[in-house]
Amino acid sequence: MRRRYGDSVQPWLDDLPNLLDRVATTWDLTLGEVFADGNSGVTMRVTRGGSPLVLKVSPDAEVLAAQVRVLRLYRPSAPEIIADTEGAVLMEHIDGVARWPDLDQFAALLRDLHSVPNPADHARADLLDDIPGFFARFPPNGPVTAEHLHRSRELTEELVATRPAPVLLHGDLHRDNLLDAGPRGVVAIDPQGLLGEAEFDAVDYVLAQSDVRVRLADLVSVTSLSSRRLARWCLAMAPLIAIGQLRTGGPIDHLTGILADLRGGPEPGTWW
Repeated sequence: MRRRYGDSVQPWLDDLPNLLDRVATTWDLTLGEVFADGNSGVTMRVTRGGSPLVLKVSPDAEVLAAQVRVLRLYRPSAPEIIADTEGAVLMEHIDGVARWPDLDQFAALLRDLHSVPNPADHARADLLDDIPGFFARFPPNGPVTAEHLHRSRELTEELVATRPAPVLLHGDLHRDNLLDAGPRGVVAIDPQGLLGEAEFDAVDYVLAQSDVRVRLADLVSVTSLSSRRLARWCLAMAPLIAIGQLRTGGPIDHLTGILADLRGGPEPGTWW
């Protein structure tokens, strides 16, 4: 959370136990285990009357409120909102496992998420406006250089400037934000609610495993996504995804060819 918000978040963190106690009293909750790896807030298991629920609190009340609006729009492909107030939200507990869905499930989820009418009325921000803060959270790391990130940002800005009709993006559709809930289907959590083109939400899926070319071609074959624009978005986002992998000890060998193409210029090149 300090990496995301800076030192200004420290007073909120210091008051966090008191905040949780106040929310628990207001909503009659028994606090439980905290979910790992939150960087925009604290999310934890809670119970009320013996029923499991999920509580999220955040120092950025505006962003959390926007997230609540998007979650309501994404139903039933998102958790139900039970209650919310400034800086806190109580949600349905999804009994699911975080993992990538199969191709058809992921394609169907994209169609559902991107079908919200009048997306500009609901978006927290335009993807273009979110870019400066987004890149600030990903300094060079290991083999991902400042040059990679400079070219990545150039290509990102060019893609946003030339995009087709935008949709309401989830904006952070990585594996840990997708829960396989069995008969309930795939449920998306923690949306960013950005206005942008649909291909952006498919990048993490394509770059998640070593068979990048196959994943891209297969996904394009069952959706209306543009293969060229999706490839260019993958090229643009590869350095950021690689940095995320390096932070958690994940592999980036399958991204090295894409990173090499990016240094050669802002075109898809040979990797795809």
